[in-house]
Amino acid sequence: MRQAVLFVVLLCAVSVEAVLAAGPTPSTSSPPTDLAIASISVEGTNLSVVALVPTGLEQVALEISPSLNNDWQETALVNLPKGGQLTFTLPKPAAPMAFFRLKARRHFESSPVLSSELQYVAMASLGENPSDGGDAVFHFKGLVDGSDKIVITRDGALWNHVHWGWPHGAVTINGTEWKPQEKNYVTTTGTSKFLPETFSLDSVHLEVIQGRDIIALERAPDALIVYVNDIPAGPGEYEFNIHFHSASQTAAAANTTSTAARLKIAARIDGSDYLTITATEATWEHKFYACPTSVTLNDMLWNPKKNKVLKNEGANTFLPAGVDLSTAKIVSRKGRDLATLWADQDSLKIYFADNPNSDDSYELEISFGE
Repeated sequence: MRQAVLFVVLLCAVSVEAVLAAGPTPSTSSPPTDLAIASISVEGTNLSVVALVPTGLEQVALEISPSLNNDWQETALVNLPKGGQLTFTLPKPAAPMAFFRLKARRHFESSPVLSSELQYVAMASLGENPSDGGDAVFHFKGLVDGSDKIVITRDGALWNHVHWGWPHGAVTINGTEWKPQEKNYVTTTGTSKFLPETFSLDSVHLEVIQGRDIIALERAPDALIVYVNDIPAGPGEYEFNIHFHSASQTAAAANTTSTAARLKIAARIDGSDYLTITATEATWEHKFYACPTSVTLNDMLWNPKKNKVLKNEGANTFLPAGVDLSTAKIVSRKGRDLATLWADQDSLKIYFADNPNSDDSYELEISFGE
């Protein structure tokens, strides 16, 4: 939603207190400025909740509640006057849903300092009811209004809201209701993995059922990142399946050789765009709002509005022969919203989306065969 009233922008800005982090011990880097839950993860039958604590706060407590309408119960109390990173480890809640928050007090102040709430939801493992093809399936359905990111690991899925409105109402994951606000976590009941080891995090495919704008995947170390970017005004309906294939089918894949190469794509983006790159050409598809400007491939100017297809030949050669597109890796990226890629054997999909008002400069540098 790009033409929102001002209070929505301010709400998102002042609410963004947590940054995704990890680590079992207090951080030695500069203390954070806001009291916040940085991350939540599963360790066997326990939850590991990482807190960011500013300097000067004392008696930091982790609190839990079965719902936002119930009383908050203190699970742990720790003194950490110098601030930093703190990890709380506690058993998984017995209920399938819970909320967590942090409460602390500052020197000489009687009123407590509270963090924003993080919602925890438990559901069945993705591998409990495989599809007819034997895949584990992550089924998403809900309304999206802006930019959102879901990081899926073997232990769970963390929702991270990026721009504009939070999802309208509840979304569902495999039929389980999930009400993501800003940062929320869904995992499994009991000791089973959210995504068992028998399924691959790398060999997946996206099945889009409905969605008016961009749904994109990105491979990450021990994780799969899902981006849902809805540029048009108002919320849009999104529904999709992510199929995780059997790990046994992909483990024996042969190592590929590729000509080493780099590809740097730069543009001014004001809306949503994606391009498909093959060995012979690049094709730009514009979706919403203004067409991109100042587009370059390896510093070679390209006007996709005039010519949406750029042949990889002659003076326009942007990749050498012998490049295996499946070896593509992001070296660096620049931009305030989405810049990502998905590599297959014969093609490369690159996605850009800029949800905030006006345009911004985007760059994506990609390596091959390195």
